[in-house]
Amino acid sequence: MIYIKKIAIVTDSAAGLSHEYIDQHDIRVLPMTVIIDGQAYRDGIDKTTEEVYEMLRESGEGAKTSQPTAGEFIQVYEALDNDERYEAIIAVHASSELTGTYQSSISASETVSKPVHVIDSKIGSYPMAKMIQSAVDGRNSDESLVDIVQNIKDMTEAAQLYLLPQNFSQLRKSGRVSASQSMLASLLNIHIKLMFEDGKVIVGEKVRTRKKMINAVMDRLEAHVRQDAVKTLSIVHAGNESIITDWKERIESRLSDIDLMVEPLVTVAGVHAGHGTIGFGFIKGH
Repeated sequence: MIYIKKIAIVTDSAAGLSHEYIDQHDIRVLPMTVIIDGQAYRDGIDKTTEEVYEMLRESGEGAKTSQPTAGEFIQVYEALDNDERYEAIIAVHASSELTGTYQSSISASETVSKPVHVIDSKIGSYPMAKMIQSAVDGRNSDESLVDIVQNIKDMTEAAQLYLLPQNFSQLRKSGRVSASQSMLASLLNIHIKLMFEDGKVIVGEKVRTRKKMINAVMDRLEAHVRQDAVKTLSIVHAGNESIITDWKERIESRLSDIDLMVEPLVTVAGVHAGHGTIGFGFIKGH
């Protein structure tokens, strides 16, 4: 396929894009790294998502993640700057509150001569993937660079991802919840819901039983669909598909008009939330 004078799209593996989509739409993806038992695996390259989650299930305690190196970013940007097929670059990266990929991309972009727009998605997983898809659709429709960038920025303010984590110890070690929150949650068998606010992961709700958490999540999802015109909802899971059926049935029974998707949670998020985590991603108005 020949590409003539178009916008290059750059992102990182926190978007969870499939290899097929990446190849079909000519996207540059810098892989995050998952570190398990001291061994580093490039996300989506050295191990599949399924393989990573199996390793997390068996020995995920203390697992870590790391971002692409500055050299990798510079290499990507220099190659695009020298490629005459592209006249501008759009980059969308995982929340700058959780990883340094956004800032690394900013720094590398300053070395190129072509116009570059680096966007902080303020999130990851399904909502971030939708932002990339928006860029692809805009490029294919010959939208202006300004309009494409503005559409993505609007999406960053309307995106949400709820996570029901399964490993409080891992969340504490990764710094996503405090030691006291982790201890109390474990001792009192408290269920918590994590959510995004201005790019940060915060504790949204805390309840004593699974049933109460299910009801709380369903109420919130229903409110978003009714009030925020949410049309598509993604159920994301960290290696435990057995709990998907129950959630699908609940959602479909209460939200029959929603377009429901099921896909793996990106591994860099699953490492921190723990094997068995389930989540719900959406963008208001989409």
